[in-house]
Amino acid sequence: MSQLESHLVHERRNRPQGPSPVDLVSVQSQLAYGYAGNSAATPVLRMLGVRVAEVPTTLFSNTPFYPTLRGRVLPADWLAELLLGLDERGVTARAPLLASGYFGSVANGEAFATWLERNHAAGTAPRYLLDPVIGDTHTGAYVEPGLEQVFVQRLLPLAWMVTPNAFELERLAGRPALRESDALQAARELLQRGPQWVLAHSVVGEGEDDGDQLLTLLVGREQAWRLRSPRLAVDVAGTGDVLTALVATFLLRGEAPQRAAERALAGVHATLESTLANRWEELDVQAAAAAALASGPARFPAVAL
Repeated sequence: MSQLESHLVHERRNRPQGPSPVDLVSVQSQLAYGYAGNSAATPVLRMLGVRVAEVPTTLFSNTPFYPTLRGRVLPADWLAELLLGLDERGVTARAPLLASGYFGSVANGEAFATWLERNHAAGTAPRYLLDPVIGDTHTGAYVEPGLEQVFVQRLLPLAWMVTPNAFELERLAGRPALRESDALQAARELLQRGPQWVLAHSVVGEGEDDGDQLLTLLVGREQAWRLRSPRLAVDVAGTGDVLTALVATFLLRGEAPQRAAERALAGVHATLESTLANRWEELDVQAAAAAALASGPARFPAVAL
């Protein structure tokens, strides 16, 4: 330990003093095997040239969808120290975007909220994309119940964009949101609590031709858009994490939110198609970048409502 401490305080003689650029701070889970949380988002972000600072909330061997799960949720004081370290390096104040995903515990959600509130008060908080990971329609909620209140009471008012699935939108709004008309109303309720945008995915359409389709709804203060994509017979973790990462990437490039949503959905759909074609048990995140960058008409165009 004494040798480690000696190394930590050693000043490297020829180290340049300029701060390293960071485009996005990503606070999510981390896996040794598989793709979810930062382990899904960060490869996609870096393939697309985004300089990301990863902050883990968990360190797991894999997602919980296997017979065994090893590792731990990070203690809240560890997470708080990692976030404080970003403040001390000036990262928080100079990164233009912040994204959060799975926290793993109420205590971690509260530690993150306290850090973000402090930076908002100081004027050093990045623009915030909140992926409110709670659960899904086929799994139900898989987080501690108290975490939903952290999202509603502390994080929603600070978020610029929220990216829930339909189940999570229901939980945040406290009203049905699975079908399109309900989801639009639920999203507009969330906008009244602070965010500028809601990007709701895995919504069910109500038209005659919507049986084999899933809807993604982008809802803003003045306008809303619908994006349709085919429903695929594949269920893997990480799709919401990749969606948020891709939206962040194209917002950083100056794309309008509806164009960012079009590119993000194309990228996510490509990962699912490749995963299904290869018969892999984990999401093929490598397929996202080329599909998201494809030129020409949008594969899944955003249609104004």
